[in-house]
Amino acid sequence: MTAPWEYRDPLESPLTAEVSARRLMEHVRTIGAWERESGSPGEAQAFDYIERTLKAFGVEVERREIEAYISLPLEGRLRLPDGSVIEGLTHSFSPSVEALEGEVVDVGDGRPEDYRRTGAAGKLALVRGLATPGKAWVAQQAGTLGQIFVVADHLHNMIVTTIWGTPAPETAWRLPATPCLSILGADGQRLHDLLARPPLRVHLTTRVRTGWTPIPHLVGSLTGRVEDRFLLLSGHVDAWHHGAMDNGSANAAMLEIARLLAGRRDALRRGIRFAFWSGHSHGRYAGSAWYADHAWRELHARCVLHLNVDSTGARGATDYSVLHATEAAQRLAETVVADVTGQGARGRRFTRAGDQSFWGAGVPSAFMALSGIPRQDTELSRQMERLVGSAGFPWWWHTREDTIDKIDADVLALDTKVYLTAALRGLNAPLLPLDHGRAAESLLAELESLQAAAGGRFDLAPALVAAREVVARLERVTAALGRIEPAATPAAALEAINRGLMRLSRILVPLAYTSGDRFVHDLALPLLPLAGLQRARELAALDADSDAFKFARAALVRERNRAVHALDSAASVADELLHP
Repeated sequence: MTAPWEYRDPLESPLTAEVSARRLMEHVRTIGAWERESGSPGEAQAFDYIERTLKAFGVEVERREIEAYISLPLEGRLRLPDGSVIEGLTHSFSPSVEALEGEVVDVGDGRPEDYRRTGAAGKLALVRGLATPGKAWVAQQAGTLGQIFVVADHLHNMIVTTIWGTPAPETAWRLPATPCLSILGADGQRLHDLLARPPLRVHLTTRVRTGWTPIPHLVGSLTGRVEDRFLLLSGHVDAWHHGAMDNGSANAAMLEIARLLAGRRDALRRGIRFAFWSGHSHGRYAGSAWYADHAWRELHARCVLHLNVDSTGARGATDYSVLHATEAAQRLAETVVADVTGQGARGRRFTRAGDQSFWGAGVPSAFMALSGIPRQDTELSRQMERLVGSAGFPWWWHTREDTIDKIDADVLALDTKVYLTAALRGLNAPLLPLDHGRAAESLLAELESLQAAAGGRFDLAPALVAAREVVARLERVTAALGRIEPAATPAAALEAINRGLMRLSRILVPLAYTSGDRFVHDLALPLLPLAGLQRARELAALDADSDAFKFARAALVRERNRAVHALDSAASVADELLHP
């Protein structure tokens, strides 16, 4: 028996052998020569180069200019009581302030209880760690005047808005209202020393240019010969400074894959779209969110899988043990990594990051960053593991030091082979290489955890029953698909199966990866599966006679109905696959 995700394409060996480290590095050198802030002349030149290159390969290109809400940090500093100045780094979507005076208070890690404990309201909070959207939002909600983030060794450019893509009237109120500045650990220690003799009052200055900006948007296409479906391969072009690793090397990988697939276009069962975004770094995924909004119908109807390419080819990035994918795509991703690199990898649930703008349309996805630096006991590694589930980010990430000397041609070639192999399998497997059984099992496990947390205060039995039925049916579907010999199966039968597998994606991905509304973008904050049911974990702390408890219970009934409806729909699709 062979499961669909175990498919090996005949083109893999000849095409991976043709991956050229020389060509890859030429692309990185060219793209990395320009500083590429969103909407900048340097970024436009990089897009010009990408467009010319794709057209030279015979790829059909659609390029346009879109309007996005972009934020470019310019400068930030602190002036101390003795008149000396600490130079720092302000962040995208921080407000601009001129010599804002305030008392400094140390809030440690910046948890809500830290602000309450230190009486930080009306003061400048000194926060340990990276300037992240979640930390900036907690600080603003606590009533601080602004935040000073202390990082150990290097200043990393960050974006502090919690809004994914262009703000809407319903989310614009969440645009940051308090300024942020990051300083180095030595300067942070200087402030700590001064805090030994409180009060410490400083003047904070930040300058950030935020507003509507025209940015480029480019999608290249190759058409499939059998199915009117496509795989989406995407990566951002905008960067902090020269961004050789993040994301010039990923752009290079995409161009090399485009070259190789364009030369074998007649052998592609499905089509492929090469999407190059702007607004990733300075607009919180503005480009991919725009595409999700404006191409929603065709993404929902025709996109089989999204592969995201980011930060490939880093010097010393030899660890492939961690990968991110939606559950249905995890076995495909794990198998590809094992086949190409020889390393075992276990797929992890995606965090809310990395141009994953297509879950509302029900598109399964795999990969974000891929190869990683072997685990190191550094502040950045620990923080990035908490943020995005990967400790393999190098010290030069989001800094001026992300230059061509940080790229290893052999690592980049190997990363490219992983993406090429995954793309070929998604493009050419007669049966879509998706494991919806794993997706259903993860939802069942989450429901069981939620029921345990709620205890007798809320009954999730209808959802649990529905989830167990889906798991059982999909186990049978997997077994049945493994018995199919595609070469001996009529095309109409294969098409019916793939329609069913697509429908399962459209049901299970939004259930696991959105808060419920498939046409909006959830915030750039952690999002657990079955998001609307997560308040079941809060019931134990509420008085059962209180309004808060009863309001929560009413909402949970509605969210339980949402989950049951989706699971019942998935069960119906599974039945159709079992009894065509």
